[in-house]
Amino acid sequence: MGFGYHKIGQNGLLACYVIAEFFFNFGPNSTTFIVPGECFPTRYRSTSHGISAASGKIGSIIAQVCIGQLRTRGGATKANPNPWLNHVLEIYALFMLGGVFTTLLIPETKRKTLEQLAGEVPGTPEYDPNMAGGRAMEARNGSDRSEEEYSSDKAV
Repeated sequence: MGFGYHKIGQNGLLACYVIAEFFFNFGPNSTTFIVPGECFPTRYRSTSHGISAASGKIGSIIAQVCIGQLRTRGGATKANPNPWLNHVLEIYALFMLGGVFTTLLIPETKRKTLEQLAGEVPGTPEYDPNMAGGRAMEARNGSDRSEEEYSSDKAV
């Protein structure tokens, strides 16, 4: 929208804005709740989800404070109250492009159990003996309990 701001016209800008808002709410808005639930280890999930949500809110506040001043940069007049609006939209496009590349850093969680993601399953690349808790202690002490015995103790 920012790169074609002066070429599209009012109806074209409105159509682009409506489509952009749909995709903002369809994609990034819902993934802020879905992705943290998949990526953070179970025991730290609520704290990490809170930090993630708070970071998004702080980013929104910073954007509003900074962009509000940039919008009228260059001398606002009655004929053109937002002379720098096209550049503001270009800045937003740059941040969205950065978001695409940041999304590529999120680990893939497809077909993995919560135990695997938390690093509690021996023999998997994610395994971390410190995160495994009691199971790792039993393995170090030489216990050769079966999976069923361990599960039944854990359920009690």
